[in-house]
Amino acid sequence: MTPRTQGALTLGIDLGGTKILAGVVDGAGKIVGRGRLETPFADGTAAIGEALVVVADLALREAGARRERVEALAVAAPGTVDAENGVLLRSGNLSATNWKILESLRGPFSTARLRLENDVRLAALGEARLGAGRGAETMVAVWVGTGIGGAVIRGGRIHRGWNRNAGEIGMTRIDFRRAKPGSAEGTLEGIAAKVGIEAWLRKKIEGGEKTCLQEAVSKRNSRLKSLQLRDAALAKDALALRALARSAKAVGLAMANVFDVFSPDLFVLGGGVAMDVGSSYLAEVRKWADTFAFSQELGKLRIEPAALGDDGGLLGAALYARE
Repeated sequence: MTPRTQGALTLGIDLGGTKILAGVVDGAGKIVGRGRLETPFADGTAAIGEALVVVADLALREAGARRERVEALAVAAPGTVDAENGVLLRSGNLSATNWKILESLRGPFSTARLRLENDVRLAALGEARLGAGRGAETMVAVWVGTGIGGAVIRGGRIHRGWNRNAGEIGMTRIDFRRAKPGSAEGTLEGIAAKVGIEAWLRKKIEGGEKTCLQEAVSKRNSRLKSLQLRDAALAKDALALRALARSAKAVGLAMANVFDVFSPDLFVLGGGVAMDVGSSYLAEVRKWADTFAFSQELGKLRIEPAALGDDGGLLGAALYARE
């Protein structure tokens, strides 16, 4: 194993609903090794824990480094977290509850400091310090992917709030007629995320409408991929375009609501759906946010696309691991 870099290393792991990414980061903040795996979301937390170790080793192999050189490691996980105790309290996308996620890494990385945070909060931290949010005093991140996560960054640091899980914009109710306690019905995530898009597409298909995504949303133990949505949109699939327009309108409305209450300097839009579908989705979100925002005479609502791509979560996790 030939090392590609000298000195202590930091490892960031970005655990998503469909894929797991790992990055080995050197002292200069450069990613020197990467790993990627599909998330075994249907196989339970034990399988996911094993996958975390495998993907970390893939990144280390590319970096030409051994586990012992990892000084600090952070996992970015979707859902509600108890960061102080390393517990993933609740994650619908992973079907996990009260999972001590760091325990699967404690043995293989016995000499490293291990930390846990929400995936979007860490991606937002990366964007605030290294990407689209540089220079903004107050930034709100909205990540549209399998689910919808959010984060608030103030002065370059994560704002966790009283419940230590501030920023969960995906769980805000934007359709009170469908809102049910303990359910995603009527939430931004239930409408605009891939889980909501899939459910809406299945309902339309059952009603007799046609789409090239029919097979993708009908497979058991499979999830619609953002690239499939992008390809369907490029192919001018009418139902896919309606689904994406519906998603973008809901995201724009939610951003306008946050702007009216909190008025951040900047929104950063990221996540698989937003990034893979690209400029057309961003334009729709901007249009509806601008339409619904109440007062912009003294300060305009600004939305920028995430600049770091898939590296945002890795770099944010590395930054957090070092703190």
